[in-house]
Amino acid sequence: MNGSERVGGWGGAGGAGLAACMALAVAGCAAMEQAQAPSLETIGQRMPEQLAGFVLGETAQRPGPSLSLDYATPNRSAVGSVLIYAAAGSAAPSDPSAPAIDRELTAAVAELSEAPQGRTGRRLAERERVTLAESGLRCALMAGAFGRAPVVRQVCVGGADGRLVKIQVTMADRRPPPADALGFATAAVAAVRGG
Repeated sequence: MNGSERVGGWGGAGGAGLAACMALAVAGCAAMEQAQAPSLETIGQRMPEQLAGFVLGETAQRPGPSLSLDYATPNRSAVGSVLIYAAAGSAAPSDPSAPAIDRELTAAVAELSEAPQGRTGRRLAERERVTLAESGLRCALMAGAFGRAPVVRQVCVGGADGRLVKIQVTMADRRPPPADALGFATAAVAAVRGG
């Protein structure tokens, strides 16, 4: 046997088989994680009536499947939403710095930056991105206007039990801010995770 031959090593056909087994194992783990995840109905029932000064309004199961929960401050000076949905293709990562989380956040920012059909008075642009490692969220802070009223919007994305969680807060751009958007996002993702 010369030095370039391998017997029972990780290369060659055995390496391809090992790679296939590893891919199946990862897919199996993702499927197990999603199977062990609470149902959307269970998550909806355990979401608190109040989160960081926001009060729960409408809760709706949407096609996809997904769950949407609307929150607002008592005087409606700030509104928030929590959307829980399945990740395309595989389980959502729990690491907020994962490329899949950043792609999802980028898509959300692009969608929010476009003016809705027939509404030319809405403008939003991304100001900055932050990672809330302790909460497992990646957030974009946006600023702009709805008509003449200056507004700020925060959109955060994270993972919970293999699903994606998108949290948005919109409020008037003033000092002091009418609500704690990051506090709402942190409390919301913790509640979705059952914490």
